[in-house]
Amino acid sequence: MCSVTEQSQTSIRPGDNVLVCCPSFTGAEPRACLDLLTPDGSTDVHALSVLFTQSPGDHVDAWQRIAGAYPTRMRIVAVDADARSNRTDETAGPDADRSVERVGSPHNLTRLGIRVADCLDEWDGSGETVVVCFQSLTTLLQYVDVESAVEFLDVVTERCAATDAIAHYHLDPQAHDDETIDRLSELFETVLVFDDGEWTADAGDEE
Repeated sequence: MCSVTEQSQTSIRPGDNVLVCCPSFTGAEPRACLDLLTPDGSTDVHALSVLFTQSPGDHVDAWQRIAGAYPTRMRIVAVDADARSNRTDETAGPDADRSVERVGSPHNLTRLGIRVADCLDEWDGSGETVVVCFQSLTTLLQYVDVESAVEFLDVVTERCAATDAIAHYHLDPQAHDDETIDRLSELFETVLVFDDGEWTADAGDEE
């Protein structure tokens, strides 16, 4: 057994895409998310977060509450953002370089992919650690079928790898059958699973 922090310091490296299988609404998920967004224990990172369920404001608050500081640069893509998203920027410190972009429909994978690619293109070659959070695949799959999601994620994971980003993608395993989880796992170098209070790491099926 091992913690997410231990894995982020050993087997997870720049360019890796990580599937995080954790039931929603557990206390372990926010801590794991921030561990993967601060792989060296430092907030000196360029962080991109794609949010379906969490408001940008709550996500920014979590950085301060759990990590103790904001990232050097932050971009948030809020998908189908609701009124909660309007409370975003007043929570951040004056030196935080942050912006929120919005995609009005979770069905619009083309626009979402463009938003992600634009941000990664901006940071590519910067020499800074780039981290990506996708929250969550479970919500995405409420709007698109598995094969459409796989096709979209195949492009996103390749783009993250090309940027040497450490990218992780949340999935609630209790919401999906084994066939769906196995199909998604093929896209990732590492699959982190939270079960019975512990994290375990398995190699994904990606070659």
